[in-house]
Amino acid sequence: MATSKKNENSNNWAGSAPRINLGQFLFYLITLAVLVIIYFRFSELKLIGEIFAGSNLGWLAAIILIQLFVYYFQALNYRDVLRIKDLEVKPGELYPMSFVVQFLNQALPSAGLSGQVFFIQYLKKYGLSVAEGMGRAFLEIMTLWMATGSFFIASSAIILKGGAIANVPQLRYVIYFFSFSAVIVVSVFFLIQRRKRSGLARWITNWLHRHFEKKRKLKDEDAIDHSKHAEVIFDQFRSSLNFKMLQKKAKSFWMAFLWQCMIIFAHITTLYFISFAIGHPIGFRLAFIVFSLVRFISMATFVPGSLGVFEGSMTLILISFGLAAGPALAMTLLLRAFTFWLPMPIGWALYRWYFLQYKFENLYNELSQEK
Repeated sequence: MATSKKNENSNNWAGSAPRINLGQFLFYLITLAVLVIIYFRFSELKLIGEIFAGSNLGWLAAIILIQLFVYYFQALNYRDVLRIKDLEVKPGELYPMSFVVQFLNQALPSAGLSGQVFFIQYLKKYGLSVAEGMGRAFLEIMTLWMATGSFFIASSAIILKGGAIANVPQLRYVIYFFSFSAVIVVSVFFLIQRRKRSGLARWITNWLHRHFEKKRKLKDEDAIDHSKHAEVIFDQFRSSLNFKMLQKKAKSFWMAFLWQCMIIFAHITTLYFISFAIGHPIGFRLAFIVFSLVRFISMATFVPGSLGVFEGSMTLILISFGLAAGPALAMTLLLRAFTFWLPMPIGWALYRWYFLQYKFENLYNELSQEK
């Protein structure tokens, strides 16, 4: 009798145990990640402050204005990508979200992916399902990679035509890596045009199901067919990037691509203006080459905010093209300040506001309900 009573109390306690809210956990985790980044890069922030103090205020004001347009271009990209999904949202409503997505991409390992989970949840207020939100994310990332690739190809052509590759032979390896990555991405694009799912895709979904089913059984829980989730994701990936569908929505798709190009062009202009702000002007062509190369290198890493990778690669490339080490480092740190550090508190504040305004659930569970 006593044992039965004890078991009953134990079950009652287990049932009333507080459950961890995934959304709150992620919010505090991301906040902690930002604080850790600030702690380890505090010396960099102090140096940026010193560079700011010695820079031309007129040029700095122009740079801030350009960066505000960067986020507006991002909002326009969101608008046109959503138009492909037959959803009309004004850029003014999407403008604050562009800060949040950028903040999350900087705080967590990205390649442009981290902010998408939050954005997919946000789009539910417009009636977009999780699966449809994933399709929108695929389209946005596609336009991002296309724009990055286009600028990289243009900068590589300038380098090869001008003979600069002889002075900086290490750039060959970057170009080779880009070519290899481009072949893979283009191959995947053409493979998904097939009507039937490939044998590899079926093997992956079946493996996922077996793996998670085994883990569930070890925990004495009901097994969930996780392969169904993968099927939904694969189907959205294929349907969103379907060539015939993109042809029907060609205007919206190419406008979305244009806004991604405008974002990169604005960053290049920012780097160009920074060189004047610190009193060591460089040519616009050099700014174009350097930023286009660094943009691809940074996207190819999964380091939060590409910290270290961005600074190191940009400084080394500027030095390789004949700029002194001091001005090269100053330009790099100022560009990092305008594109990373200064927007970060704005993104965090907006992220917290959206987090409190809307109820964000587990996307994985919601995907189960949509099947």
